[in-house]
Amino acid sequence: MVRKVYHIQNRHNENIALDFRFEEGSRDVPTILILHGFKGFKDWGFFPNLGRQLTQSGYATVCFNFSRNGIGSNPEVFSEFDKFAENCYSHELEDVQAVLQAIENGTIGKYIIDRERLGILGHSRGGAVALLSVQEFEDKFLAITTWASIANLYRYSEEQIKQWENRGYIEIENARTKQVMRINKSFWDDLQANQERFDLLDAVGEMEIPALFIHGKEDTSVSPRESEELFEHCASFQKKLEIIESAGHTFGIRHPFEIPTPEYELAVNLTENWFDRHLNI
Repeated sequence: MVRKVYHIQNRHNENIALDFRFEEGSRDVPTILILHGFKGFKDWGFFPNLGRQLTQSGYATVCFNFSRNGIGSNPEVFSEFDKFAENCYSHELEDVQAVLQAIENGTIGKYIIDRERLGILGHSRGGAVALLSVQEFEDKFLAITTWASIANLYRYSEEQIKQWENRGYIEIENARTKQVMRINKSFWDDLQANQERFDLLDAVGEMEIPALFIHGKEDTSVSPRESEELFEHCASFQKKLEIIESAGHTFGIRHPFEIPTPEYELAVNLTENWFDRHLNI
């Protein structure tokens, strides 16, 4: 297996670090974009293992950091707090667009990626961005899988909104690193300016591609009810909901990754089977 690390730029000339995995000798293979969630990064926990497993199953994979996810030169340390504070959904969609353009123009995966057979997978908030990407970039993706996706972007308390209005930012703690990280009011402004565009239930209500929604039954970060709502509103004739017993938000995986859990392996197997059905055409 080959892993190539790329650094591409979005339209603001900001860096997107990207892992491209493929089997030696691959040509015109279906390819899956993998999107991390809030306070996530491409080297967190299960993402490298997920990329490897999908690649071993016959895919190429593109797993990348959003340009404002807060990760700097050290691929596993949050250090760019100013960029993290200025991140927003519109910006993450621009990053997805930059990755798609790099695939389209051959910067990534020339002769390896079959551009007519792209899938997308997102975890948590990355699931929401994946759903919006299917809506935003019509006809680019043939299938989607979400893991523990949120169903509503407008999930902030009155107190948080008041803090944005009064002091221009809110603060959240990274439970793993104990770092206090700001989210600027520009994030909330982006949500307010794009209420129709960012309505996830409307987005899945217009979805035509095959959609798989996976969620842990014991997820205390994002309720499994959110994936149920996405599934219920999804208009695709080929859709499936999988609730995994005993699984939490990350399917039992922590950072750094140690050993795969049964819940995680089930999520991977369900994902592989879904893409096997809908990308290997």
